[in-house]
Amino acid sequence: MLRVPVIFLVLAAGLAAAEPVATIVNSGSTNRAGFRIAVDAQGNAELTATPGGLRAPREQNKPPEQTIPSALFKSFRADLDAAKPLVSLPEVHCMKSASFGSRLTVEAAAEQTPDLSCGDGGNTAIRNLIRDVNEIIALFAPGR
Repeated sequence: MLRVPVIFLVLAAGLAAAEPVATIVNSGSTNRAGFRIAVDAQGNAELTATPGGLRAPREQNKPPEQTIPSALFKSFRADLDAAKPLVSLPEVHCMKSASFGSRLTVEAAAEQTPDLSCGDGGNTAIRNLIRDVNEIIALFAPGR
């Protein structure tokens, strides 16, 4: 029988908990920085700015963190599960400026949604994800 010290099991459990369930990604554009919001299995979310725009992004000492309200987190998880496989969601196309256009997607389990910033195209699964994603993004930008 293999004996694993308890400390290794605790460390492994801690590492697993930090793994994101999903990541909301705004690609940014040539004129604006983007961001990534990693959402973990406990409903904690961490925002990280990504390079973009003509100016370098401001340095962050520590990425902003938020705890997603329980009802929103449950809705996001349920809507994400209902939308799987994400690769089967229909692409909704829209016109975008070459300088100001960006993509908004959700990455989960090596899959990615189509661009959510183009609307839902009448698809209920996409509509629900757009609602959840916008509410999660709003947690990091109150008053917007």
